[in-house]
Order: sequence, then C-alpha cells, then structure tokens
Amino acid sequence: MFNITSSTFEGILFAVAIITVVLPKIGLSKGIPMFVVVGRWLRWALFGCVFAFILRAMEISYRPDWVHFVTGLAVWFILETGYYWIAIKALSRSEIPLFPSFKMNTDGDEWPADPLLIKVREWLRKEDFKRLSALKAELFEGTFLRASIYESADQLTRLQILFIPKRKGGANACYTLSTNGENDSRLITDNLFLPFGGYYPEGWNMMRKPLIGSLKRLLKLHRQRLLKSSLKPIPFEDEPLEELNDQQRILERLNLESGFLTPHQFQEEIGKISYDGRYRLWKEMWLLAYLGRPVS
Repeated sequence: MFNITSSTFEGILFAVAIITVVLPKIGLSKGIPMFVVVGRWLRWALFGCVFAFILRAMEISYRPDWVHFVTGLAVWFILETGYYWIAIKALSRSEIPLFPSFKMNTDGDEWPADPLLIKVREWLRKEDFKRLSALKAELFEGTFLRASIYESADQLTRLQILFIPKRKGGANACYTLSTNGENDSRLITDNLFLPFGGYYPEGWNMMRKPLIGSLKRLLKLHRQRLLKSSLKPIPFEDEPLEELNDQQRILERLNLESGFLTPHQFQEEIGKISYDGRYRLWKEMWLLAYLGRPVS
C-alpha cells in the first residue's frame, strides 16, 4: 500500500489534510452541502492512512497495510461514536429546549449580513414571496434561533427560513416549505442538516433533503411533490407565530408519546431524551454526516 517514497506519501497526506479543511468551508460559504459530506469522508480516509503509516513507520505492527488502514477506519468510527454519544448525553441533560417556543423578533436582526443570504432575499422578492413575520427563540442566554416566514403568491405554500447560529458568529440558513391540506394533512420539504431522530405525525408527508443547498431547487422539488401527491392545498388559517409554536407542541407531544422523549417526571434523573431516542439520534447523526440523509 505504501510502496511510494515516504516523502511523496507524506506530501499526499498533507494535501488531503488541506482539502479536508478547505472543502467544508467552501461548502458552507457557497451553500454546497455535498462538499461538507465529501470532506468528512476524506477526513475519515485520511485518519485511516495516517494510522496505517504510523504503524508501519514505527514498526509497531507488521501486518499488511490494508489491515492497518481498515483498523484505522474502525478506530475513527469508535472515536467519533464516542464523541456523538457524549454530545447527545450533554444535550439531553442541558437546559437547551428541544422544541423551543418562538416569539416575535422586533430587534431588527432578522437577516445575517451574508452575501449569499442577501441574494436569497432578493430572489424571494422576484418570485413574489410575501414576507409575513420575523420570529426568534432563545436556546440559551444570548443565543437565539431566528426564523423568517414567507408565503407564496397563491397563499398555499409557506417558507420558513431558519437561521442557525454558528460557533464563531453568523448563521447558516435552512429552508422548510410547507403546504397544508384537509384533515390536518401537510406536505413538507426541507433541507435541515441538524439531526432530529424523532417522529413526525402520520398526516405529515415529510421529505428532508440536506444535500440541496439551493432554495430554488428545493422549491422546485416541493412543487413536483405537490403535483404528484393527492393533497388538496388549502390556505393557511393561523398566523406564522401561532402556527410554528403549534407545530412545536405537536412534535413534542408526539415524541413524548412515542418514547423518543423521557416523561417529564423522569427528565431530571435520566435526561430529556430516552435511550431509544439517543440511539435514533446517534444513527441520524451518522447518516447526515456521511450520507446526507435522515433516519426516515
């Protein structure tokens, strides 16, 4: 596996390491989620190569290089799984609400000063989407989840733009397109990349496409799904704030009943997320990170 010269192989590893850093940054800044996924695969393969290279260079093991490489992949899987489980446990026991309650955003900080997002806002104007409301929910002190709600010209489709705060400032935008039907049915298309792992109501026809970074493509997909479905669209009756908070209550109640969440009386002792819920959340974290798809 490592028949090429040591200096050449080290150069290749260094180049791949640079790519694993640069590619995800380009993907996030340009709205190309596939770059982020490819970057994760390259990082995993890089760890396996470095692991095998160290074993050979330090003469720790004399097994074939491919065995060392596969072992390195397995070690990375164990390390990342451990990290995910620690993060899930911390979330389960934290004060961060899993289904936060929104309120009106009157602070004037609805849209981040990001050139890509400014272009999205201009595109919405051209497509005759009407801005309905700006909302926000506090995750923890000083950190807010912001949402901007728009409605299509025919008043049958609502768009929720969720601004998810970054660690170093700014925000990433996720889009959720929703069309209501009779008997509480609903057709929803989104590109949320955050793991959920929980359950949705039977009447919600959900499709999550985290690898679609373009709102234009996501809207086209939503309209195609609407044409193929048996849903008969009806106008929205509730105001955006009331509708969004009602959705949050429905999801929280359903996931309590389905066992994804721990009953309230046990949450202080066990945490908010049940053991079954933690497994589902861990599985979705892996699927989103390396395949760009949710559990269901």
